[in-house]
Amino acid sequence: MSESPPTWVRKYACPTDLSGGQCIANDEILTHHASQRGQYNNSPRPEAMEVELSVMRGRLTTVEACMRRNGGRPAHPSDVERAGVRYTTAGELRSANFAVIHTCGRKGEGNGHVSVVWPDANPLDEPDPAWPPHVRKAFAACFTEDKG
Repeated sequence: MSESPPTWVRKYACPTDLSGGQCIANDEILTHHASQRGQYNNSPRPEAMEVELSVMRGRLTTVEACMRRNGGRPAHPSDVERAGVRYTTAGELRSANFAVIHTCGRKGEGNGHVSVVWPDANPLDEPDPAWPPHVRKAFAACFTEDKG
């Protein structure tokens, strides 16, 4: 019997998280970007085959977050105008039973990509992309600000 291929999260996780550590400290601020202010994804998108939600390291402005999402290139001013960002900490997400995994492998360390996975029991190998309503609500409740 052959082994299953590694999950997306395992494939791109940083070495610290792969070895059972926590690369992202509990007090680290994380930014969640939305292309349309106020319309944030609060669970993975099944149509995109996602198993996690993406956030970015640091407290980024809307301009900075749009630029990161755009591969480091400046975003069109109308895209920035429509976009929104909201903030939380890794500890806030962990206290709500989410795993916070530094997934820098695909986009590189400079991008600051972080994956939020549920449930937190075995996030590298058994992420559940079907977040029930109470989990989506718990994720959204971790964020305290919404800025454009």
